[in-house]
Amino acid sequence: MTGELLAKTKQQTQPEQLKPLSTAMLHPLLEDNEIKCPHNGVVQLQSNKGKSITDKNIPFILETDLLYSSIVGCPNPHISGGPCTQVAFILPSARGLKKHNDDYPIMQDLII
Repeated sequence: MTGELLAKTKQQTQPEQLKPLSTAMLHPLLEDNEIKCPHNGVVQLQSNKGKSITDKNIPFILETDLLYSSIVGCPNPHISGGPCTQVAFILPSARGLKKHNDDYPIMQDLII
């Protein structure tokens, strides 16, 4: 019993190592997925450059497809800056590593 308690104590006191997220099992953002702004407005996804790349006949969303996409239903009040209307910025960490049609796919698992 004491050994068990000691092992638990050692595990709790040692800082956990941060490991980089493996990109091997990430999923690309598809046209039928739903992403939202921080206030729960819905981003209108439409694939243009990614139409030729599909998963079960659903086109991928590439970076240029997502950038400036419309956002509908954002309830953010005008006093707080007003509702979100379009995607203005995509973190580079949300991109896949390999270009398709001269653009990067956006990965579902990396969107914040």
